Amino acid sequence: MSVVSDIREIASFRELIVALGMREVRVRYKHTLLGIGWAVALPLSLMLVFTFVFSKVARVETHGVPYPVFAYLGLLPWQLHANIINQGARSLVDNRALVTKVYFAREVLPLSAVLSALVDFCVASVVLAGLMLYYGMAPGIGLLLVPVVVLVQLAFGVGCALALSAANLLYRDVQYILQVGVLLWMFASSVVYPIPRTGDFLWLVYCNPMTPILDAYRGLIVGGKVAFAPEFGVAALVSVLVLVVAWRWFRRVERVFGELA
Repeated sequence: MSVVSDIREIASFRELIVALGMREVRVRYKHTLLGIGWAVALPLSLMLVFTFVFSKVARVETHGVPYPVFAYLGLLPWQLHANIINQGARSLVDNRALVTKVYFAREVLPLSAVLSALVDFCVASVVLAGLMLYYGMAPGIGLLLVPVVVLVQLAFGVGCALALSAANLLYRDVQYILQVGVLLWMFASSVVYPIPRTGDFLWLVYCNPMTPILDAYRGLIVGGKVAFAPEFGVAALVSVLVLVVAWRWFRRVERVFGELA
């Protein structure tokens, strides 16, 4: 029953999660010329750079999918994941005044960071629709399964955000390690090139949930898939496990947050 009561407590703060998430979006783009357009500018600019490198120079095989679409379909969900990790890791430290002076479920802060990252994701998705229209591509019926992929990615992202926010409060080195770690993680995932399913790279598919998640997005949206690959099932189980373990650890160390913030 304690899990149910914990979930109910977090749910009771849903308005605060939305308010803090929207505040994060407004503050992030305040006093900028593009405003929330920066949510589009970053993945779009990266897509252009990687298109030149991997389609003109390295000539990566994308199995008939135009490379700009292939790359953007990797960069879009990856940017969501990276934002969740980076913003979630700083959520407790950046809101130390709330942590020390006001009572609320502390999960609210990482969850608000997840919400703000999700807003960027939705805005940047418009470019994907434009790219597919430009290349004459239409999604198949597999598009109906994309919300399942989003939920699995969010489960994994929330687990990472909970664990990293608590770890960063305990050891401030975490936020600096992440600056390099997220970049290395991106190149170990199938963001801008496919990860081989054989040989020495096979372990990357099963040990890194992001690769099956990214492949599921591509397969369902432009690959004509109408079902999930076995490795996506593994990624889903790992994501749920990460969420449960991270949440339990977050609750366990929560009692010292006020002293460390």
